[in-house]
Amino acid sequence: MKISTNSSLNVLRSSFIRCAPAMTVAIVILLSFGHVFAQTPDPQPPGKVSDPARPPLNPFPAEQDWSFLSRPVLHPDFFDPAKYIRLGDGPQRYISFGLEYRTEYEYYDNWMLGAGPQDHNGYVMSRVMPHFDLHAGSNFRLFSELQFDYVMGRVGGPRPGVDEDPGDFHQGFIEIGPHVSRELGSSLRLGRQEVVLGSGRLFDNNEGPNVKLSFDGIRWITQTSHLHWDVFALKPVEDNHGFFDDAPNPQQTTWGSYLTAPAPILSRGMVDLYYIGLATKDASYNRGSATELRHTVGVRAFRPPSKGLDYNWEANYQWGAFGNDSIRAWSLSTETGYTLDQVRFHPRPMLRADIYSGDRNPAGNTLGTFNSLFPRGAYFTPKAIPFLGPQNLMDLHPMMQFQLRRNITGEVSWDWYWRESVHDGVYAFGSGILMDSASSSSARHLGGQGDMEIRWSPAQHFIAAFNLAGFRPGGYFDHGVDNRPPIVANAGLTYRF
Repeated sequence: MKISTNSSLNVLRSSFIRCAPAMTVAIVILLSFGHVFAQTPDPQPPGKVSDPARPPLNPFPAEQDWSFLSRPVLHPDFFDPAKYIRLGDGPQRYISFGLEYRTEYEYYDNWMLGAGPQDHNGYVMSRVMPHFDLHAGSNFRLFSELQFDYVMGRVGGPRPGVDEDPGDFHQGFIEIGPHVSRELGSSLRLGRQEVVLGSGRLFDNNEGPNVKLSFDGIRWITQTSHLHWDVFALKPVEDNHGFFDDAPNPQQTTWGSYLTAPAPILSRGMVDLYYIGLATKDASYNRGSATELRHTVGVRAFRPPSKGLDYNWEANYQWGAFGNDSIRAWSLSTETGYTLDQVRFHPRPMLRADIYSGDRNPAGNTLGTFNSLFPRGAYFTPKAIPFLGPQNLMDLHPMMQFQLRRNITGEVSWDWYWRESVHDGVYAFGSGILMDSASSSSARHLGGQGDMEIRWSPAQHFIAAFNLAGFRPGGYFDHGVDNRPPIVANAGLTYRF
């Protein structure tokens, strides 16, 4: 595919960036009239509503239980014979097979503000993830998932840890305990596994980019009628570029405890309480590089989106040691929305606001830069890969989500970014690598970003998505030779069974 001309791209980019805030306001107004369907967070396929016992076909196959297929079901699916193959007496002796295939075309103009090699034709990414789940009774399972991630036609080659992993084990663990076969109980998971805690702000499988994140280690999972509790000791898995050569990262080890429970003082609300430790042999910040031992405690209060008010507020405090220096850092993230249940297209206006501390005095004895640990790859935008990391950062993010039909959902938003401390630099997303030092500019404003996403489920097992995003650099980037507004478009199709 060939993009027509640079001039037309410049017109598209400038028009989008100028109009995005107005687009957000306009859609809020347009969607505020008429009749509604029931809201769902993702588009649902057309046709009959699935059985309540049927697990959703989402990006978390290890959390799906297909033992309900041991009994006759109301609406059988074509793939049900592969989802439940009985291996012996009892419903908990079975093997289940599944697959995720995702293909996307992405065009990114002015990647990294125009620095480095640029791709004016776009590129194609594909991800194939087959899995099987073996249940050998009510207290034992073996789960395995492979990954084959490729990018084709990208100038400059694959981005490390983002685009390509030719083939490897993404997950492979055994699970022992009664929680294997029923919702309530405890179990021990040992091996390679995805770990997503809370809303994924600090601990996630990095869904969004082509290559997902997993961990090697051990987890103790307990669930009762009132709480869910995770205790873990893990090492993140490195994305090596060879074939079946991924290994635990020797530079990092993480451990912790994560508890979710009802909050009686919050109407229909829940609370997370957690501690996460992280040891890094060579961590880098604006002040330099050293070994790091960091402790994080946090609390999250939330009410999932439904009718009326919802919220997701989270606060963190960090301490520890960075070389010979101490660590004192913090963050506050908020998300507050309201679902207009009796209004056409089911609009949900929402406001996010985040602040991640930066270093106040690079020459002092206390590091103030927040460490975002293992954040979700699509937190600031629904799909497009951001380049600003959640360190030394403030953002204000109004958003509108809507549902055109049961199987078509979308959102539009605008996000403003600033440095939290002008004495600290700007960090890249995910890697935590310093993009630009504090001495590069005295400006605080980093820029603004508009984005739009439309998701459509045309049939069972399929979800198509289109994303468009643009970034307008702020005063901080005025010093740079490369200071061109990026724009990214992504169109993809995901198939799961």
